[in-house]
Amino acid sequence: MNKKFHFLDDGGEMGRLMREKDWSLTPLGPPDGWPQSLRTTINILLNSPFPMLLFWGKTLKSFYNDAYRPILGNDGKHPRILGLNGKEAWNEVWEEVEPMLKVVTDKGESIWRENLLIPIFRNGRIEDVYWTFSYSPVKDEEGDVSGVLVIVTDTTEAVLAERRLKESERRFRELANLSPVWIWVTDKEINIQYANRALLDYVGIEEEEDFTGQVWVDVVHPDDLDLVYAGFGHAVENKTEFALEYRVKRHSTSKYEWFKVLGVPKYEKEEMVGFVGTAMSIDKQKSFADELKMEVENRTKELADSNIKLEAMNKELQSFAYISSHDLQEPLRKIQMFTEILLDKEFDKLSDSGKTKFKKIQSAAFRMQSLINDLLSYSRADTEQRVFEKIELENLVEDVKSDLGEELQKKNGKITLLNSSELEVVPFQFRQLVYNLLSNSLKYAKNDTEPDITIDTETITNAQIIDDNLLEGKEYVKITITDNGIGFEEHFSKKIFEVFQRLHTKQEYVGTGIGLAIVKKIVQNHFGYIGATSELNKGSVFTVVVPKQQ
Repeated sequence: MNKKFHFLDDGGEMGRLMREKDWSLTPLGPPDGWPQSLRTTINILLNSPFPMLLFWGKTLKSFYNDAYRPILGNDGKHPRILGLNGKEAWNEVWEEVEPMLKVVTDKGESIWRENLLIPIFRNGRIEDVYWTFSYSPVKDEEGDVSGVLVIVTDTTEAVLAERRLKESERRFRELANLSPVWIWVTDKEINIQYANRALLDYVGIEEEEDFTGQVWVDVVHPDDLDLVYAGFGHAVENKTEFALEYRVKRHSTSKYEWFKVLGVPKYEKEEMVGFVGTAMSIDKQKSFADELKMEVENRTKELADSNIKLEAMNKELQSFAYISSHDLQEPLRKIQMFTEILLDKEFDKLSDSGKTKFKKIQSAAFRMQSLINDLLSYSRADTEQRVFEKIELENLVEDVKSDLGEELQKKNGKITLLNSSELEVVPFQFRQLVYNLLSNSLKYAKNDTEPDITIDTETITNAQIIDDNLLEGKEYVKITITDNGIGFEEHFSKKIFEVFQRLHTKQEYVGTGIGLAIVKKIVQNHFGYIGATSELNKGSVFTVVVPKQQ
């Protein structure tokens, strides 16, 4: 045991291994025969927090400390090389290491290497490792070089990190130079450190080193310089991002074009070191904005002229509505009246063919009258004055059920209101909306099934998820009308609300094809939404969403 030698005291794991090793079995012999220079160097080595390795003697035997121990990794040289000849301990790299050791042992000179690649066997394999190290001579009592003290650091991670950074920067520059958008990097005084090809070409520079702060003074429009200085200065002072719009001179034409310049602070180790930014030409948009301003002025004048014409057209439309409601319907009423008289008084005198023709005349007259009434309702939905009032939906539904009583009784149908709600509407328009939807469900009932119509309501504040045009946070009443009728294919869900759009022939189901278009117009007048979902032969669901208060 070697515990009596104080130079081997402490030293952690390596101190313990040196104390426990039987040196008498090695060419060095017991520690009591070791020269003082070796003892002193080992004592320094064992108690140093820096990674150290000592090559000693003619065969360059290896000694190392705990700080050096992690460099050897696992399943490698530790602890086998303790006291082992250098060539045997480091055989895989001896050709690289030996010449450097000879410089120290033969010439007594120190050497220094930085980030030198020297592979090493550790962790069960040969690994590429980068080292920064110094080799220093250790002299014995006679002044001769008896050993080489190695102070070393494994810099592999730092080297690889730097390589990754350079590769990343290379890729960044490569991609940036392909971009038509300006890309630039500055220091914290806004001096350009990097500018991509698009920017350099625009301002007329082959090298970014020539891009100094003076360049901006030369290329930025004089009227915009104060804006640029203020914007960049505020960003530097407050370490904030910025967005500026200013004019820059194109080198090839000497003309100024508008650019939008964006910048964000760049940080390294939590310290702002500059800005990274982009710039995009907005010259066309600016020109378009000027043109648009002139266009708006022209359109405003045209609109004023159009309003005058529109007022005249409204008067004509009112006249047409009057004619439609009186003059056009008067001949129809006479046709219906005389047809009924003929069918009542002269029916038996007519041939079968004549009876059929008269019934068709009567049916056509009724359809014409329904069409005129529906067209009037559709036009009035836009032109009539809207006076909103608070109503209780239950009262309105009961009123419509009363009007549909005969049809309900005929088909043994049922209309159920699950929940009522108070809402602000134009009463006569909303009554027509409910009437058209309920009568539509009765009209398209299955022949072999009793109509069952359910009305449900709820107050919602998330109507925007139903339709983007509805207001977020506003209270809406959602009315759902569900029936068990013939339904329709889902791709018709929008078509059914268009004027004169019918999914069935008039021989199958009577109607003018305007009823649901009127419903949509009324919903629009109430600033709401209407939609429908269905499956063929599985009924339909109509959803109406209107503001609770207008």
